[in-house]
Amino acid sequence: MIPSKYGVNAIRGRRIAGRKGMKVSLYEVAKKSTRAILRKVGLDMARAEQMKLLNNPAGSRRAIMLRYHDIQTVIDVGANMGQYGNELREWDFKGRIISFEPTSAAFRVLSERATADAYWSVFNFAVGAENGVAEINVASNWGASSSLMPMLESHRQCDQEVQYVATEQVAIRTLDSALTGIVAPDEALLHKLDVQGFEHFVLRGATAILPQVRVIECELSFVPLYDGQLLFPQMLALLGTLGPVIKLDICSACGVS
Repeated sequence: MIPSKYGVNAIRGRRIAGRKGMKVSLYEVAKKSTRAILRKVGLDMARAEQMKLLNNPAGSRRAIMLRYHDIQTVIDVGANMGQYGNELREWDFKGRIISFEPTSAAFRVLSERATADAYWSVFNFAVGAENGVAEINVASNWGASSSLMPMLESHRQCDQEVQYVATEQVAIRTLDSALTGIVAPDEALLHKLDVQGFEHFVLRGATAILPQVRVIECELSFVPLYDGQLLFPQMLALLGTLGPVIKLDICSACGVS
C-alpha cells in the first residue's frame, strides 16, 4: 500500500511530489514501505548484486582483480570438477579458462561441465616441476584433497571423513610445456593453484610463463597437511620473488590463523 501522505496520484504517475517539493518515485516509495515492514520483524532487503558480494567475498575480490589487471586468460591448476571455472563464469568473466585436473573421476565431471563453453579448455594431467609420470593419491571427497604428496595425520585430524582411497598413475607436465602454442606471448594471465601442497613444484615448472602472470591465486596453509608441503611463510617468500601482483586466498588449518 502507498502511504497516504503521497496521495492517490502516486498510482497514476511515475513520479509524485513529496515533502518539501522533492520528487519521489513510486519504486522508492514501495521500497521504503517494504523495508519498514521487514525491519519490524528483524529483516531487511538488499539488491541481488549486494547479496552476491556478501555471500561470496572471495569471488567479489577475484572479479575486481580480473577487471583491474585486464586478465584475458585464467590458468586453473587443480581444477577438480570445475567449481572454480564455473564461479568465474558466474562472476561474468568472459575470457579463456584453461583447466588442469589429473584424477579421472573429477576430470570426467570437469570435461562435461566445460563442453558447452567454447572458451574453456580442459586437460587431464598433473602440473609439476618437470615432465614425467607419477602416482597420485585420490581422496574420498571427490578428489578435492587428492595430492601427489602423502597426507599427514594433521589433515586427518582436521577432517576425519577425508582420506586417501585409491591411487592413479598420471602424466605430469610443466606449465611452460603445457601452454606452449596455447597462450600468446602478450596474453595477460591469472594463475590459480589448488594442488594440495604441490604449489612450489608447479611454480618451478612455470618460469617461462610467469612474466605474463599478473595475479597468482594460491591456497596456503599455516600448518603442514601434506608431507613436503611449504607453509605460508615459505610460500609467501617464494611468491615474493616472482614479480606479479599477488592475491592470496589463505587457508587456515584446524583453527590456526
